Amino acid sequence: MYKRIAAVLLVLFCSVLLSEAATHERAKLRWIRKKPPIRAIAIDGNSYFSDGYIRKRMYSRIRTFWGVLKGDRRTKVQRETFGRDTLEIKYIYLTHGFLGIQVTEDFEVMEPDSAALVRVTISEGRQFVYGKVSVLGDFGVRFREPFEKLLKRFHPGKPINFFAVRQTAFDMKTILANNGYPYGKVTSVLDTTATTNVTPVRFVVESDSLVRFGDIVITGTNRYPLYTARRELKVKPGDIYSRKAIIESERRLFESGYFSTVRLQQASEQVNRLAPDFVLHVRERKPSYVTIKTGAGQSEAADLIWNFSGGGGKRNLFGSRRVDFLARIEFTPGRDGRITDHNYRLRYTEPWFLGIRMPLSLSFTYQPEIQDKAQNFRVEQWSISISTNKRFSDHTRAAGGLEYQSVDIKGVPQELEEEVRREAEGLSVRRRWYASIIRDSRDNVFVPFHGSVRDLSVEYYGGFLGGDDNFFKLRASWSWFKVVWPGWVSASRVKSEWVNSFGASDVVPPKDRLFLGGANSIRGFAENSLAPLQSDSLPGAEFTFVFNQEFRWRTIQIFNPIPLLGDLFRNLPLWQSVFFDMGNGFRTIEAARISDFAFSYGTGIQIQSPAGPIRLDYARRIKTDSIDFADRWHFTILYAF
Repeated sequence: MYKRIAAVLLVLFCSVLLSEAATHERAKLRWIRKKPPIRAIAIDGNSYFSDGYIRKRMYSRIRTFWGVLKGDRRTKVQRETFGRDTLEIKYIYLTHGFLGIQVTEDFEVMEPDSAALVRVTISEGRQFVYGKVSVLGDFGVRFREPFEKLLKRFHPGKPINFFAVRQTAFDMKTILANNGYPYGKVTSVLDTTATTNVTPVRFVVESDSLVRFGDIVITGTNRYPLYTARRELKVKPGDIYSRKAIIESERRLFESGYFSTVRLQQASEQVNRLAPDFVLHVRERKPSYVTIKTGAGQSEAADLIWNFSGGGGKRNLFGSRRVDFLARIEFTPGRDGRITDHNYRLRYTEPWFLGIRMPLSLSFTYQPEIQDKAQNFRVEQWSISISTNKRFSDHTRAAGGLEYQSVDIKGVPQELEEEVRREAEGLSVRRRWYASIIRDSRDNVFVPFHGSVRDLSVEYYGGFLGGDDNFFKLRASWSWFKVVWPGWVSASRVKSEWVNSFGASDVVPPKDRLFLGGANSIRGFAENSLAPLQSDSLPGAEFTFVFNQEFRWRTIQIFNPIPLLGDLFRNLPLWQSVFFDMGNGFRTIEAARISDFAFSYGTGIQIQSPAGPIRLDYARRIKTDSIDFADRWHFTILYAF
C-alpha cells in the first residue's frame, strides 16, 4: 500500500517538474521571439583561441551605438542566430586540427531590460597535426602525378584542416571524372585513435571502369540548323568521358548567341553504363530582332543633345550567318536645332570562319554629309573593317583586324582641303591594323579577390597600308589581386603606353597622343590634364607609365531605411578603399624620369550595384618640384582597374 502511494506521489512530483520546465521553456521561446538585444557574449572552455578572436568570428554581435546606427540585425537574437554561431566556431576549430570539437549555445535573460546573454560552451578536445599523407587504391599510373601534386597542400606537423582534406578528396574525384572515370570514389581516412596527435591521412581511390560518351540527341532546334548546336559541343560519341567537356559545351552554346537556355544531361534510360547516352535540350532565341534606344546628354557643341538609335538583325542568314544594321542620329532640340551626327552601320558575321570557332565580322559604316560642329564646312565619312577574335582557353583570348577610313571635305576650296585636314581633328584618311591578347584569371569581374589581368595590344597606322597618318601605338597592362587580410583585398596595376610616328609623319595626331589624370589613371588630376607639351606646341605624351596600389574592404554597412533611399544600402553593400597612384606622361620614351612622376593618395567609398561599383574617390596630390599640391573628388562607375 505504501509503495503504491509513494509511486503515485513520485509521478505527481515528476509531472509538476515537467510542467514547470515546459512553462519555463515556453516563456523563454516567447522572449526569444521578441528578438532581445544582445548585451554580452560569454565564452567558456576555450584555450586555443582567445575570447576576442571567437567573438569576431561569431554571427552574434554585442549591441553598440554603431550597431544601432547601422541597423545590424546580428545585434539581436534572430531566427538564424540558432546554430549559426555554432557552425562559425566549429569551422575555425576544424581548420586548426580540433576534429572532435563540440559547441553548445544558450541564451540567458539579463535584467533589468530583459536583454540577452549569449553563452557559448566549448569542448575543444585534442588537436591533431598531419602525419604521413598518402594516396592508394585502384587507379591508373597516369593519375599518380596529379594526385601527388594535390598532396603537396599538406605539410607534416601542421594542424589538420578538415575542410582542406575534404576538398582534396573532391578534387581527386574531379580529376577522375574529367578523364573517363565518373563513377570513381575517393574516401579520406584520418586515424584519430592513436595516443599521439600526429595523424596519418590516407586517400583511398576506387576508379571503377573507363567510360566513354554514347550517342548525343539534340532537341529544340527548329529555327536554326542542327549544326549550330552540334558544332559547339566538346562532347563527341566515343570520346572519353569528361565532366569538364560537358560544362565547356554548355558555356560555348550560350556564347554562340543562338540559344536562351541550354541543358546537357544523361538520358533517362541507359543501356550501357560505360557508354551513357546524352540529351541536349536547347531553347532558341528569335532569329530576327529589332532594337530601339534613346537618351540625352551634353557635348562641346550644345548644352543639350538628344540621340536616337535603332536597328535590327537576323541570326540565321544562309543557315547560321548573321547580319545586323544599326542607325544612330544625334541632334540638338529647339528652334535652332540641327543634326550634329548620324551614321549607319551594316555588319555581316561568319561565326565559324574556315571551320574554326573564330567569328569573322565584316562591317561597313557610313556617315552622310554633315555640317562640322565648329567650322563652316561639311564632312562625309565612310569606313570598312574586318575583325576576328579567338578564345584559346578559359582565361586567354585574342582579337585583331583591319580598318580603312575615308573622309571627304566639302564646302572649302580644293587647295585648302589639305590644310583643313591637318588643322581639324579626325578628318584624315586612315588605314589601321590592330591586335590584342588578354589573359584574365580574375574570380570576379566587378570585385576580384584573386587572379590577374594581363593585356598587350598594338595598333599600326599607315605605313605599307597607306593613309595620311603613319604611327604605331603599344600598350601593356598588368593588374593583380589577392587577399592580404581577412576581408581586405590588395589591388595593384602597372600600365604603360608608347605611341610614335614614322615615315612621312613628323608628329602623332593630337587625338592619338596619350593623356593621364582622372578617376581611372592618376587621381587628384582633372581628366586627361596630365600631359606635357610636344615640340610642336601640341599637348599629349608619347610615353606614359602608371602604377596604382589600392586596398579594398567591406566597410560599415547601413541596414536601417534612409529617407528617400529606403533599403538602398541594405541591398547594395558598401566598400571602402585607400589608394596610392604614381606616374606621368613624357614627350619621348628617353625623357622618362622618376623625378618627374606625379604622386597622389586618397580614399574612396563604393556602392556595389548590379552594374558594378559606383565609386566616389577623394585624392590629394603630393607636392613635387614640378607639381603643386591640390585635391579633387572623382565620381564614376567601376573600379579604376
